[in-house]
Amino acid sequence: MHIDSLNYFFQVANSNSISTVAKNAHISQSALSQQISKLENNLNVQLFNRTNKGVSLTSEGEILFKYAESILSSYNKMQEELLNSVNKKKYVSIEAVESIGLTLLPMAISKLKKNFSSYTINLNTIDCCSKANLSSNLCDIFICYTKPENANGLTTKLIGYDEILLVAGKNFQVPSIKKDDLFDLPLILSSDKTCLKTLICNEFNYDNKILDSSNILYSTNSYFSALKGVSSSKAATFIPASIYNNYHSIPDIKIINIHDLSIKLPIYISYFDSFYKINSEFVKSLKSILKGYLN
Repeated sequence: MHIDSLNYFFQVANSNSISTVAKNAHISQSALSQQISKLENNLNVQLFNRTNKGVSLTSEGEILFKYAESILSSYNKMQEELLNSVNKKKYVSIEAVESIGLTLLPMAISKLKKNFSSYTINLNTIDCCSKANLSSNLCDIFICYTKPENANGLTTKLIGYDEILLVAGKNFQVPSIKKDDLFDLPLILSSDKTCLKTLICNEFNYDNKILDSSNILYSTNSYFSALKGVSSSKAATFIPASIYNNYHSIPDIKIINIHDLSIKLPIYISYFDSFYKINSEFVKSLKSILKGYLN
């Protein structure tokens, strides 16, 4: 199976259009169709249903699509590591939950590069915690709020905590609130942040359905959308302190105190022993810098 053919298949499957991919790749539609046909012949299956309206995946195409992204990511990571090896450089892929990946890690990496200039560092943020790319060797270091399950050769360390804050617009008339009255407030909910949502539900002995049926103005998958929303409404939102402390310059927002309540998310760093053996000084330095930011 030729990697270029698989890449073209993946792009066509995402766009449902051969003509769009051909235009973006600067090749003819017939040449692209031939690449797809070769892939189908090699695998001895039909991957697409073709109509005048475009293409759609067959059941066999859906199976290939399920694995294609992982295969292509592994191939690209291999290419990057080979190139860095030839150039006497090291490659490290770091994957982190969004609130850490957008705030603390860019600053930490800038410090790291001063002492580890030979390293090529790739940083990828995720909406919420999933160690799939760690277990499949697509990332080397994984930082999240949920401790991954034990796996052979996997090391996980607690490096600190991220406090959860309740914030609202500066004209919000409630400066503080009791825990029991919290969900009477109109809220903007970061619904895709499973770690955050689960912790809040646990603190209040709620399940997700009760939280979802509360006074929710709207839900969003972006902390920044939530922050913008509270600055122009009478709603409040929960966000990690890492986000607030790095983006509190957003105008018109303030912290609302919750009486007798402090909610903290643990932050874990995970990596395999085989990676640590070769890059121990890099990992130690990264952990030390992050702990300094969190303390």
